[in-house]
Amino acid sequence: MVSARINLDHYFDPNEKRIRVAFIKFCGMATGGTEKVLQTIASNLDKNKFLVDFYYCDTAPYIGSDFVHPDNDISRMAYCYAGGVRLIKFFVKNKDLTTPTHDWVGTDFFDIFKESRYDIIQTGRAGHPEYPFTKIHNTPIVDSIHLAGMAENKANVYKTVLISKDQRDRWVQAGGPRDRSVIIPNPVHIPDDYTDSYIQELKLRRKFVFGMHQRADDGIFSSIPLAAYKTIESDKTHFIMLGGSERYKKQAEELGIKNITFLPTVSELEPIHKFLNTLKVYAHGRADGEQCSCAIIEALAHNLPVISHTAPSMGHLEQIGDAGKVVSNPVEYSEVMIKLIEDKEYYKECSANAKKRYESTYGMDAIISEYSAIYEEIKNG
Repeated sequence: MVSARINLDHYFDPNEKRIRVAFIKFCGMATGGTEKVLQTIASNLDKNKFLVDFYYCDTAPYIGSDFVHPDNDISRMAYCYAGGVRLIKFFVKNKDLTTPTHDWVGTDFFDIFKESRYDIIQTGRAGHPEYPFTKIHNTPIVDSIHLAGMAENKANVYKTVLISKDQRDRWVQAGGPRDRSVIIPNPVHIPDDYTDSYIQELKLRRKFVFGMHQRADDGIFSSIPLAAYKTIESDKTHFIMLGGSERYKKQAEELGIKNITFLPTVSELEPIHKFLNTLKVYAHGRADGEQCSCAIIEALAHNLPVISHTAPSMGHLEQIGDAGKVVSNPVEYSEVMIKLIEDKEYYKECSANAKKRYESTYGMDAIISEYSAIYEEIKNG
């Protein structure tokens, strides 16, 4: 990590031949979805072609909200280091949500960042025009948006990356130019040949195991997966919840669900894939829905059929496709659970389709190639 409080001129070679890309994100080494997407892109770009700097800060109190952004995670820093990314840290005293652009207060960002050092700026933002990109006027910006809310029509925004067709339709309705947009799903890093699971540890060898993982956020809690599971629970089934809101534990207690295991939230990749290696079906649920769920992509990569439900955002419908089913209520959800248990041909078909969908649409190589092509197109004029 490079300190923000020293002169960095010596850090930049004026004769550098590679394409110079700056990633910029408030608390950018945290484990949130947007942060992990940017970390994954930055770490997997070919470092023979690209010089990649990632500007980040520690979390800071918000003005106008009691929300506390999760802080940076050492495992995410290590992941970026291993991928050849240069980490450059700046300081922010407060993030002001009362301003339209969520300005950073008491920051030294522009003391160390000079846009003239870069060929491309890569963003990752919620969907509204956001600081500091409103202050960057000359260097081409590749604008990766993870909510569809508002369009940014700055002249130097070269390409807007949206993560699903549903999201792009919403963004165009909000005033975004369709011809400047491209759909690229979120990249997800899948460890090679990682086969460990909880099957022996939790004594699940002859169990049909459902499960889901989610951040600890009451606002995205969905009652549907566990309500459905309760109706089909038997001594031959089990449900694993990795992370998630405390409301899931409360719901399980109120419903009297017995065959369930709650595992703590983790940020490292290996425990997540150990969990996924244990499942037979990924039982997804989220109150507000998804634009492009990293969790669902991870499930598809593990050849898991996926069940979910309708919600305000429906990007997960196009993600799941023929690898499972999206239903409207707990009764329909439980019917799909039963079918996946009892109909072996249907299970095999969904599992095979999950593998195909991951490899054709969500595989790391394909996604990084799309970002690389955009960067090279910018560099070549």
